[in-house]
Amino acid sequence: MTAIPILILSDGRPGHYHLSEGIGAAITRRRPTVIQRIDVRRRKWMPARVQAGLLRAGLAPGLVLRLAYGLKGRDLPQARAVISAGGDTLGATVAAGRVLGAESIYCGTLRHFSPSDLSLVVSSYERHRALSRHLVALKPNGIDPDTLPSRLAGLASPRGAPPQMAGLLIGGQSGLFSYQRAEWDRLVAFIEASHAAHGTRWIVSTSRRSPGFVGDMVQALAGRSPAVARFIDFRTAGPGTLPELFGSVEALVVTEDSNTADVGGVCAPSRRRGRAR
Repeated sequence: MTAIPILILSDGRPGHYHLSEGIGAAITRRRPTVIQRIDVRRRKWMPARVQAGLLRAGLAPGLVLRLAYGLKGRDLPQARAVISAGGDTLGATVAAGRVLGAESIYCGTLRHFSPSDLSLVVSSYERHRALSRHLVALKPNGIDPDTLPSRLAGLASPRGAPPQMAGLLIGGQSGLFSYQRAEWDRLVAFIEASHAAHGTRWIVSTSRRSPGFVGDMVQALAGRSPAVARFIDFRTAGPGTLPELFGSVEALVVTEDSNTADVGGVCAPSRRRGRAR
């Protein structure tokens, strides 16, 4: 069976390109694929609304791609599908798909573009279910569930009991979420308190958005308390460490700013636009 060539356009943000990789992995489970990735950077003076307007006015997609991203159509690898996630990649996916004559798949919200501009839009929001060319599903990711331990067998804790090993994914400030220092203090205190009360140990991972002082707080706790079984510091570990975490824990707690990571997770305290949750 001939492998399907796929092009992933990435803005370099793990929370975005992992979504694209998840879509690519889903296709790979059905058909052999050859996946290539190109990092793209949108020029500040060419926001999505301008790109959408230019394409709608009939400007050649190759020209839009060059103006907005500095990419030449002839430099794109041949592909039958172009995939991306993150608003800064949306116009590139639409334009590249047209240049290559390929299917265009985007994960996220369309903003200034129309569903008809793409072949498929993957969304996790129920309100998008009635929109054309939309597939509403859980956030995709590249982790093969068959490689993870069964959640129904081999668990260390009886059903209904607090987990003996849990994972905590710590995010940070984002466009919609702003945390106060006191909230971080309570979150770190919760790690130690849950261990004291139930014996739960934690694998804790920070992210690109996590404030440095939060990582320092967790590092200090790991040095003095058995509550932290392992600390994955994004500042030194970088992206790509979560599969190990997912395969080692019975439950996940995820800060509310990251709905990409929040797959069945419990949201930690947060503040959205000044309103406490």
